[in-house]
Amino acid sequence: MSHLQTHSNVAGPVSAHRPAGHTELATGAYAAFVQAFAAAAALFTAVGLIGLAALGDPARLATLALHNPLPLLLQDGLKFVSAAASVALIVVMFRQLRPTAPRASTVAAICGLLAVALLLVNVLFSLAAVTQAMRGLAVDARLNGLIGLLGMAAIAINGVWYLLVSWTARRAQWLPVGLCGLGLALGVVSLVPFLGLLTLVLSVAWSLWLGVTLWQAQR
Repeated sequence: MSHLQTHSNVAGPVSAHRPAGHTELATGAYAAFVQAFAAAAALFTAVGLIGLAALGDPARLATLALHNPLPLLLQDGLKFVSAAASVALIVVMFRQLRPTAPRASTVAAICGLLAVALLLVNVLFSLAAVTQAMRGLAVDARLNGLIGLLGMAAIAINGVWYLLVSWTARRAQWLPVGLCGLGLALGVVSLVPFLGLLTLVLSVAWSLWLGVTLWQAQR
């Protein structure tokens, strides 16, 4: 097929205003599925392995890093996976939306890549803190504060990407209305501090739905 379109009741009718290569759509689908996996695994790690009480308590995190650092290392590893999938998805969405909304798609791509950069810096500082705690060294409170600030900034700026992509895709009638609505809700939630877990839940649903949509379109 020469244009992005699906006929599934799950995906909904989708159309694009430019020819979409099968490889590009498949790449976007794979990236969305990987993103969904990373978000679901991060949610399980945060709630099931690290624990809600420890997430906001640097002292408990330091104790966990000293006696059982695997969950913290797993969480940081999943951030690397998420960053890689995000870059692929940002590029695919930019290429698909650029013909109909060049300015909005460019701003969205910049926001998305900036969010990825902040996430990677967050991971590096987090790994440094975990390594210090594993050695029994005290972690500077300023480092913990910077890690948290970088994480919230990455989520918020990524929320702007969700908003711009979803709004642009809706106006271009490129993605299903429901998927665009979910993306807008996800973007708004991402802008609210301390709603990171809810953001993860919504991002799993959004990524899976997007992955199904793109996968069916490239068939």
